[in-house]
Amino acid sequence: MANTQRKFEPQGLTHSASHHLLAVDESIGRQGYARVTDIARRLGITRGSVSVAMQCLKSAGYVRQDGNHFFHLTDTGRQAVASLKMRHAVVEEFLTEVLGMSAEQSHSESCRLENLINAPTARRLSALVAYWKDNDLSGVLDERLGPECPVCTGRPNDICPCCGLECIDGACPLAETKSA
Repeated sequence: MANTQRKFEPQGLTHSASHHLLAVDESIGRQGYARVTDIARRLGITRGSVSVAMQCLKSAGYVRQDGNHFFHLTDTGRQAVASLKMRHAVVEEFLTEVLGMSAEQSHSESCRLENLINAPTARRLSALVAYWKDNDLSGVLDERLGPECPVCTGRPNDICPCCGLECIDGACPLAETKSA
């Protein structure tokens, strides 16, 4: 289990390494090159941390560094970035279109989930979203969920006697209205 938390399919990149690759790609797209300083600024971390991570990415064949110390994505790195972006877009669309989450919430969640799904899962999510849209099912989920549970306490880890779901981190919407 610990191994699956550190490495994700299909590239075997850690969550952090993925963000480094995306920062390299973004920097190259914006200014034509990527330096340790640019990546550190983009990620809000130290240059030393970036240097260590970039050495790992170089060793793994995702990036190369030229004589000016600029980083460039290798073919493997470009494929990994394309895969990350595709999976992010699919997850974000699923969360927005099917689950009805806000664009901001969907984007934030997608950043966390893009590494956790592999390409076949992303493909299935994409097909589900297409089916959902083709059949105009936008209100179906809300109908199935029904109104908020009238007896939920909203206390973390409490199992609701009505719906049988666990309140997570006190985030039950009904608990907010009860306390108001």
